[in-house]
Amino acid sequence: MFAMLMMMTAAASLPAPCTALRQPNGPSVRAAEAKRIARDAKQTVKPDGVTLILAEGAWRLVWATPTEAERGVYFYRRTAKGGYRLIDTWGGVIAPDERKETIAWAQARVGHPPERIVGCFADAVLAGY
Repeated sequence: MFAMLMMMTAAASLPAPCTALRQPNGPSVRAAEAKRIARDAKQTVKPDGVTLILAEGAWRLVWATPTEAERGVYFYRRTAKGGYRLIDTWGGVIAPDERKETIAWAQARVGHPPERIVGCFADAVLAGY
């Protein structure tokens, strides 16, 4: 119950431009993302460890907490064959004055994620996702 309340509180603090990027996060989606992370990042994630998914264009960012590590954000990019390839993983927290450099880090990833999704990534991390 407490975890659900925390997720609802954090969800309320996601900036309005970012809510359009938020993806459905039902049980089957969380299970599929946990399986993808286990395969690609070699980290075990339980389905309830997947807490947020943002997507824009070819990019999909998944917030998940592995059983043996701290929460991370998994940056995926859609491939020409329709699947997703893990590009990078980010972990940690940021202070408000680190937002700009966090966005720069995300934009430097292979394939250069769109500006809106990397801004929302930084905002979601600041909001405590």
